Amino acid sequence: MRAGVLERVEHLVVKEVPDPQLEEGSVILKVKVCSICGTDLRIYHYGHFRIELPQVLGHEISGEIKAIGTGVKNYRAGDRVAVIPRIACGECFYCRKGQPIYCQNSQSFGYQLPGGYAEYLLVPSCGIKFGVLNKIPDAVSLEDAALAEPLSCCIRAQRASQVGQGDVVVIIGGGPLGIMHCRLAKANGAGQVLLIERDAKRLEGVNLSSVDEVINPILSNADEEVLSLTDGRGADVVIVACSSAQALEQSFSFAGRGGRVNIFAGLPPLNSNISLDSNTIHYHEVSVHGSHGSTPREHREALDMMVRKKIDVSDLMTHKFPLDSIEQAFLFAESLKGMHIAVIP
Repeated sequence: MRAGVLERVEHLVVKEVPDPQLEEGSVILKVKVCSICGTDLRIYHYGHFRIELPQVLGHEISGEIKAIGTGVKNYRAGDRVAVIPRIACGECFYCRKGQPIYCQNSQSFGYQLPGGYAEYLLVPSCGIKFGVLNKIPDAVSLEDAALAEPLSCCIRAQRASQVGQGDVVVIIGGGPLGIMHCRLAKANGAGQVLLIERDAKRLEGVNLSSVDEVINPILSNADEEVLSLTDGRGADVVIVACSSAQALEQSFSFAGRGGRVNIFAGLPPLNSNISLDSNTIHYHEVSVHGSHGSTPREHREALDMMVRKKIDVSDLMTHKFPLDSIEQAFLFAESLKGMHIAVIP
């Protein structure tokens, strides 16, 4: 089969690789959509300590089941499924505590396991056992289902930061994940959603009905705007949805007393240190949360929200590239000219 292989940093090629072989308890998918995550772009440029190159990247995956190994129940060939990337071991300290997201022995597609930038994907028996495959409801397209993975990460983040009724929520970054956060915040009962984004052109054609105000930090003082729009109180929740050290540092100035700051986006390795005034955290009792990944339950919630029209992501997959053009797809994703970018094997 053909696959997009990161052979070394900044060298991504499409080549023939061996077809996955069906094992007892496993499933082979025909990959239909694998969208590009910001994490994939960082891996492309910097590698990752959990990835031994060469490797097939890609973890935002939807597809159809092609073959089922012996012992697999509840699935059949032809089922449309979406994939959650991380497989927890079920046996380590954190798994026994019911916190599989922190599993000490986890494996993830596109990291330790070959990912979705390929014609086919092997889901090993441990993944089937853990529940990484969720059936896609008939009302949800394969393109939207690939976005259930990033949406599930948003669900986990907003649960950690307790986004709720009447909250003022500031989202920094108007990319696809930032827009998902805006829509999810409204669905979670937020009273006011403020989006901070400096590239107005990127928002053209995107439904912003969940956003009460877009603040362009190039055209105005974002700190003053947030205070003015919140009667001087600041935000209850600030979610940093862009990979910017400057945005991370500024996020604390948007938070009001008792506010919660969620560091949702990672920074490049060796450039992840920021400066902040710890007295802001101390005297204003600001809480800081990190959020990374999601669980099968949150992934199911994401698909359910799509079915019930609580969250619409249909306008966020703006461009599609064939597998043979994967490097061009990565470069286009970095240009920030569209929203989410899909690779179609």
